[in-house]
Amino acid sequence: MKKLIDFFKKHNFLRNLIYVSVAFLLLVFGVLWWLNIYTNHGESETVPNIKNLKMESAIKLLEGKGLHYEVVDSVYQKGFPPGNVVEQDPQPGSFVKRNRKIYIVINARSVQMLPLPSASDISLRQSKSILEGSGFKVAKIEYKPSAYKDLVLSVQYKGREVFAGDRIPAESALVLWVGSGSLEEIVEDPDTLSSEDIMSESSLEEEIVF
Repeated sequence: MKKLIDFFKKHNFLRNLIYVSVAFLLLVFGVLWWLNIYTNHGESETVPNIKNLKMESAIKLLEGKGLHYEVVDSVYQKGFPPGNVVEQDPQPGSFVKRNRKIYIVINARSVQMLPLPSASDISLRQSKSILEGSGFKVAKIEYKPSAYKDLVLSVQYKGREVFAGDRIPAESALVLWVGSGSLEEIVEDPDTLSSEDIMSESSLEEEIVF
């Protein structure tokens, strides 16, 4: 034993290396121990699939897993049961810690009212893109007399004109009045009649008068 002590006294570098190695190992074990406590290792849960479930069933399933929930939004999907879960985050199958909060989007019980965007006095292509991107449907296009072809003249809903900012139900079927590029009803100005037209009219009058 004495020889071993004398050996370490004579070899300071080796002794310091052992000290550093021991300190490093203690640090590694300490970090692993802390991570084990912080992440609740062995207490993770698999997120269940609660999509399409009624809220009562979804809550019961989450609480059975030791998870909490928060409703963050509601949307309206036609043909989908009102009050049912539409989306969730994290997604089903994800691994999370117990007591983690699951964020839920549910289907609204009534149709969502949306403000109509500005969709007139622009091209048909632009108008359709804006309306459909805002949650509406373009059900019909009616062409009206106008010198401006494919210019949206008006947006119609249930037989009446609607304007930007008006609130109407989401996914409403809209009708667009669009310029045909020609004027169907043309009223001739007498000042623009040609000399041939005037002569023809005069001859017709002379033939009628006896």
